[in-house]
Amino acid sequence: MNIKITDSWLREYLNTEATPRQIADSLSLSGPTVEKLNQVGQDFVYDIEITSNRVDMASVIGIAREANAILPRMGFKTSLNKIELSSKNESSISSLPLIIQDKNHLCSRIMAVVLDNLNVSKSPEFIRKRLEQAGIRSLNNIVDITNYVMLEIGQPVHAFDYDRIKTHSLILRLAKKGEVITTLDEKKYTLDEKDVIIDDGTGTIIDLPGIMGTLNSVVVDETRRIILFIESNDPVSIRRTSMKYGIRTMAATINEKNPDTQLVETAILRGIKLYQDTSQAKIASAITDIYPRKPQIKSIEISTEFISKRTGINHSNKEISDILTSLQFQVESKNNNLYVTPPSFRATDVQIKEDLVEEVARIYGYFNLPGNLMSGKIPVQNPSKQFLFEDKIKNSLKYLGFTETYSYSFISEKMIVDSKLKVQDHLEVSNPLTSDIQFMRISLFPSLLNSVCNNQYFTNRLRLFELANIYLPKKNNLPMEMPVLVLAASDNLFVIKGIIEALFKDFGLENIEQKITPHQFTSPQQSISFVLKNTLLATVGILNSEIQSNFNIKTSLTISEINLNPLLQFAGNIKRYHPIPKQPPVIEDLALIIPENVKLGEVIKNIYQISPQITKINLIDIFENTTTLRINYQGDKQNLTSDDTTRIRQDILSFLSSRYQIKLKSI
Repeated sequence: MNIKITDSWLREYLNTEATPRQIADSLSLSGPTVEKLNQVGQDFVYDIEITSNRVDMASVIGIAREANAILPRMGFKTSLNKIELSSKNESSISSLPLIIQDKNHLCSRIMAVVLDNLNVSKSPEFIRKRLEQAGIRSLNNIVDITNYVMLEIGQPVHAFDYDRIKTHSLILRLAKKGEVITTLDEKKYTLDEKDVIIDDGTGTIIDLPGIMGTLNSVVVDETRRIILFIESNDPVSIRRTSMKYGIRTMAATINEKNPDTQLVETAILRGIKLYQDTSQAKIASAITDIYPRKPQIKSIEISTEFISKRTGINHSNKEISDILTSLQFQVESKNNNLYVTPPSFRATDVQIKEDLVEEVARIYGYFNLPGNLMSGKIPVQNPSKQFLFEDKIKNSLKYLGFTETYSYSFISEKMIVDSKLKVQDHLEVSNPLTSDIQFMRISLFPSLLNSVCNNQYFTNRLRLFELANIYLPKKNNLPMEMPVLVLAASDNLFVIKGIIEALFKDFGLENIEQKITPHQFTSPQQSISFVLKNTLLATVGILNSEIQSNFNIKTSLTISEINLNPLLQFAGNIKRYHPIPKQPPVIEDLALIIPENVKLGEVIKNIYQISPQITKINLIDIFENTTTLRINYQGDKQNLTSDDTTRIRQDILSFLSSRYQIKLKSI
């Protein structure tokens, strides 16, 4: 995840003479990577990448802590300022009722308080600017402060309208299957028994805690009192619910990474302070603190030798202790070993000795560690046969003018229907992020046709292909993954047929039968199948006009599907040498009238059997009821005479007439 914070905000907690650029460079060397540093007016904005295991850095305070440990190693003096917090024991002007219940301990910690004397208005300028520069839209003073605290402290915060919750109760429980909520972005979701929710004690859901609030409890213009509510959630539950419904808020992103439960108290006291300073809010209830499971942080025993051996540096106990102490670890030396206790905000991240080695190494500076060239032979891993095979196919198609496309393995219901496939034949993803990636595809054509639609206006000659797996459902098991190659081109059928034949020839495949067979994606009688040893290798044909219209494709397409597994099985590693004939061929075209029920592939196959001097037969044209075949006659030891070719031709016509009732078209 990435966060954006301003330099002025950071310097409220970090005292240093280092420039923004020096801070950014230093952090990138030993801590979180500063991907961008942008100047905005008189201020600077850091765009910082936070690794998933370091949720403690997803805040202004967290970055300040890191900078305070790193910058002194770069020659800059630093110190930290304390956070201004409200007093936890401050007396309230009244005692408004507030009931918080979590009987099943669904949260590690919950804190809440009622604040009175609020008026919804525009936030102070410093809050608005910092939020907007962080990429968060400013709404009003009440909502903005919750976001401000989240960015500053690293703990998501929520504000309920106190008066809109008539029972003044927040009851945490698991949802009932089929319960429906409407989130504050006005979207409806149907829940199941594993989702954690908050209701008001009457069964009305008022929050999806840790992820997003609901429309019926959100702050409105008339709000005068709020419940400031903060909870430390179960990260597994947050992740599951957030991914299942595709609600990827910043709060969910932080909560699923298990932030420090101690931050809950810091965040609520900081929130109260900001409401008091900017809105003259008054505390109107006791501060509720439900904390059933306080974490037990264990110390880690480690020796100096253990660290030195792994970094290649002879560190002293003092150097190691200084580094770890700068990161707010507690270090105790006993019996020549160090006993290190991580701070609460690092308890889930640092648990073993190797974690401590990493901390020492990065603060010391990876760039300061000695480098040694590797010795010995570099291991070589030969690529698999399938990888080489697929790579060769891609290169062949590249030189034939095709462009490779990549797409998701998931498709939408609309793409399935538009392709005239059955939705029930596909595996459905239980928690798709969007409806566009809801089903695992059983064909590559929907994705490829979608690519054609998106690219058809950029060129008059379109040639695309995709080589990827399809996913065929298996009962009570994972789907069967099958590699498939699909082509789509604006060329006519015979051009693409020739390309498929060239591809087969390149892999040493011979004696392939060609049959006119229907295909679910092609027009009737405009599809050719390639079969070898009763195994279907490929199909090629004209895209079905209805499917073409469904995908809004403006021109006729020739498409092809090739099954890679049988192709790999039959492909020869060694190409056969055929000597170049010494005698020239005699070439002639025969225009034949073929009955509709006759299969052309079978006809061509049988023509080859008539004479060994028939060396090549190509389909040239089909127009109305006439099919034109181009036939090569070629002698083995001597040139063929006109009498020889006449005899062979008569044999061909006699056979076709008697076997298939095929006639030569008269001129």
